[in-house]
Amino acid sequence: MPRSLSHASSPRTSRTVRRRTLRIAAAGLTAVAALTLTACGQDNPLRTGAAKPYNPVQQDAKGPADGTPDTGAGTPATGGSVAQGGARPAGGGAEQASAKDLRRTAPGAGAGSRAQGAGKGGSAPAVRHSACDAAKIRIVAQPLKRPVNHLLLVATNTSGATCDLYLAPYLRFDEAQAPLAELPDSKPQAVVTLAPGESGYAGVMTSSADGSGHNGRTMTSLSVSLPGRDGKGSVGGSAAVPIPGGSVYVDDSAWVTYWQSDANEATTW
Repeated sequence: MPRSLSHASSPRTSRTVRRRTLRIAAAGLTAVAALTLTACGQDNPLRTGAAKPYNPVQQDAKGPADGTPDTGAGTPATGGSVAQGGARPAGGGAEQASAKDLRRTAPGAGAGSRAQGAGKGGSAPAVRHSACDAAKIRIVAQPLKRPVNHLLLVATNTSGATCDLYLAPYLRFDEAQAPLAELPDSKPQAVVTLAPGESGYAGVMTSSADGSGHNGRTMTSLSVSLPGRDGKGSVGGSAAVPIPGGSVYVDDSAWVTYWQSDANEATTW
């Protein structure tokens, strides 16, 4: 009997085992599904959810191509300016136009300044012209109230060409054997250049105001010559210059300044 009962219950036992296996499998699938749903609800760093749309930062076409932050001053953050040839922005258009504007407006850009061109300042070499010719220069003597015992020589370029006034004029009163002494302290930093119509100036002290001069006498004539570049001889002979009032008292302390471009500079000694 037990043996037959064992055979009778064998099919039921097998069905029971299969059902139990199916329940276990179903439970496992349910757990896996639950875990999957739970994982889907969490932030996934490898995936973008609807709550966090992916908005990549667009690179500004006008900013530096290498990613260097824009300082807002129109120059790369490295400090090199565009006009000085520093790192150039990738945009090109507006930045290149700005660089051209800077070059156009920069001081000293393009042609040299008038002072440099005339040889009166700056680092450019002085431009040399022909020495002024006494035959093409109008020279007059003007009286001065201050300083006392002084005359002012005015040399005006009446020719059609620019010329240079070198050193100090050669002055002779009456029949003097040697020209009047020049005043070394009055030597200018640059040669005086006269364009047509312009004037140069030289101050003349005829006698000392304190009476320290000697061998003075009244002079009634004056001749003026213009030295060349080397200071040897004169250019164009000599010009007779009328003395204001017809005569002037001259002693051995008299002197003449170098040519100056400004009348005030010629009368400061």
